[in-house]
Amino acid sequence: MEIKKLEIDYDNRILKINGMEFKEIPIVITLPGPEGWPRSVLINPERASGSPKECAELTVIFNGPNNRP
Repeated sequence: MEIKKLEIDYDNRILKINGMEFKEIPIVITLPGPEGWPRSVLINPERASGSPKECAELTVIFNGPNNRP
């Protein structure tokens, strides 16, 4: 999938890619968090049965000049 526009509302668990909101499948989103630790959130948790294999994954990595590993 080509991503030209990405909107993530972490607190309200909303994901939009290219203007389309994803509501049909559970998705684990991982974002950079405080002090370099990742933060993850499950979007559409009501669609998940408990098996991690059923969830799609989206990971955002930010490599700024002061954030390089």
